[in-house]
Amino acid sequence: MPAPQHDKLIITVAPVGSYATTADTPHLPVTPEAIIENGIACWEAGASILHYHARDKDQKPCLDYDFFAKVLEGLRKHTRLIVQISTGFRSPAHRDDRIRAVDLRPDMMSLNVGSVNLPKGPYMNDPIDVEYYAGKMIEYGVKPEIECFDLSHIHAGINLWKKGLIKGPPWFDMVMNIKNALPYHPRHLMHMVDTVPAEGMWSVIGVGPAQLPASTMGIVMGGHCRVGLEDNLFYAYKQLATNAQLVERVVRLAKELQREVATPDEARAMLKIENS
Repeated sequence: MPAPQHDKLIITVAPVGSYATTADTPHLPVTPEAIIENGIACWEAGASILHYHARDKDQKPCLDYDFFAKVLEGLRKHTRLIVQISTGFRSPAHRDDRIRAVDLRPDMMSLNVGSVNLPKGPYMNDPIDVEYYAGKMIEYGVKPEIECFDLSHIHAGINLWKKGLIKGPPWFDMVMNIKNALPYHPRHLMHMVDTVPAEGMWSVIGVGPAQLPASTMGIVMGGHCRVGLEDNLFYAYKQLATNAQLVERVVRLAKELQREVATPDEARAMLKIENS
């Protein structure tokens, strides 16, 4: 029996987030040069999108404009990756600082549409600020990645889309298995996916040990997936991973499950990306 027909799989890699440091794993890229190097390897392995955060000289999360710019320039010079800059920042920050890099015109930026409790405290996203970020992305032709930490965030994203604050197919990313937030379970993911409008597209982020089963569900269900050291440091029990290894594994899984992997240019067309 032939496999179900789905769109090609879009693989996002998130090489560095806000929590881990090189004390946790030597494979974590915390400088622009290291993120670019990782990006090249992940692009060659099969990733279409790269999502990244900025770090300061002490490896603390920051919103350094020049850091974002240097990575964007390097990735565009050496790869065809869709570049997605994070607006996420859990310490108090003015909304203009969180969205400042929008004028670099990356392909995509994250759009956190609701507040949630995270391991180190609440992550606040005021609805007024969220609409401001969405409006800025419209202004600069940037595609939002709607991060959904629970079901209400999908509804918030749908409301923005209906208001015209999100263009093209809305792209929902289901963030699962963060401590204090929504745990990963196949039924939870299925319920969230059932809420996505027919015009929408979705991907899943499984944090920690949930990365492999969540990615597999994304492949099988016709969605997409994100892997990388932002979300999971390990390839297997006590075995540290590299970003490229995590991408390579998803590519192998997709092949075994008879799901073709999208190139960055194919993903651009699917997502209707304006900037390039």
